[in-house]
Amino acid sequence: MTWKKLSLLFLGLLMLLASNLHVQYRLSVEGRRLEGLYAPEEIRQASAAAAAAAEELLPELPCAPRLQRSVHLSLRSADGDRAALTDALIRAYPGIVLADGVFVNGVRLGTVEDGRTLRELLRQDIAMQMPNAAVFGNISGELQIRPVYSRAGHETNYEDMILLISGMAPVIYVDQTGKLV
Repeated sequence: MTWKKLSLLFLGLLMLLASNLHVQYRLSVEGRRLEGLYAPEEIRQASAAAAAAAEELLPELPCAPRLQRSVHLSLRSADGDRAALTDALIRAYPGIVLADGVFVNGVRLGTVEDGRTLRELLRQDIAMQMPNAAVFGNISGELQIRPVYSRAGHETNYEDMILLISGMAPVIYVDQTGKLV
């Protein structure tokens, strides 16, 4: 083979390799390193979603969180978790926290600091108010507690949340025969 043919072959192989390389980024949000590599489009989408959430939750939108990137070229597709990136970006906004949202029959009542504590206090409240003839008591609706993003310091205190829950789904007490008390 001639020099010209070898150079063309080498150039062709180099172009084939370059056409299959993906530009990806290893990321850190406010100094916290995230697992995996992220494509530029994933970063743009996650940043836009986080900014939209922050704009909805906060009265004034602060500066976006600091996102450090280091470039990597790879033959593989990006393997970073976009949901984890979006979550990290949302939580990095000052004033946003992950709280436990309280829902009764699908209606959001507010947030509390800890859903487990709320459930335990609700159980205690139901037990303390149980009539002597009753053997069982429960709220009359479906209670759901799930993590939601919220503005820091805007959680409802437990006592008020218990009143909201029992107002939305009154407590029903049952005696040994299954009759309402």
